[in-house]
Amino acid sequence: MSSPKRRIGLLLVLAYVIAACAIQDPREAERYRWWSGLGPVLPHDDFPADCRLCHVGEKWHTLNEDFTFDHERETGVKLVGAHARAQCLRCHNDRGPVEVFQAQGCVGCHEDVHQGQLGSSCSSCHDEHTWHARGQIERHALTRFPLAGAHASTSCARCHPGAYIGRFTHADTECVTCHRDDLESAINPPHIGLGWVDNCDRCHMPTRWEQGRLR
Repeated sequence: MSSPKRRIGLLLVLAYVIAACAIQDPREAERYRWWSGLGPVLPHDDFPADCRLCHVGEKWHTLNEDFTFDHERETGVKLVGAHARAQCLRCHNDRGPVEVFQAQGCVGCHEDVHQGQLGSSCSSCHDEHTWHARGQIERHALTRFPLAGAHASTSCARCHPGAYIGRFTHADTECVTCHRDDLESAINPPHIGLGWVDNCDRCHMPTRWEQGRLR
């Protein structure tokens, strides 16, 4: 059993960590000797000797407002888009050498919300400027169900329920899977009575269900 003093010490440390992580304004982090929400600053052993590059002389926990750093020239790694706007400590912090995570590619820093379902090449859908996916209609054309007409403007989640959290499980491509209500309400002529329950594209276009015609 730990002593009361030890338990109190552990509680104080826990409160310190919780308070530090809860801070949203980096300027408030000075009182905790912590950078807002990003953990303690990493050792500076291999940093430039001129501390004034980053720090205000009177306060070591305050960075220069006009701080600039040519990342490509100094490190050989060019920062593009959102990476160029990110805080340094998003990559350079106490979790370890940034090279270790850079070698893992995107997943070294970004959680794979797709859980490996879409492969490891994030750049096939995303770029470095925004995480919003692009070119999905064109990519869908390479699947067994190219999107055309109304399908192209339909929310992904209508067919892939997990789309809102990045889970794109395979969807059934049979028309009746999504349009059963339309089939059951089609009484002029009575589709079910006539056995018209599949091959909907014989009469219908993917633009609208009304005014079907034989093709």
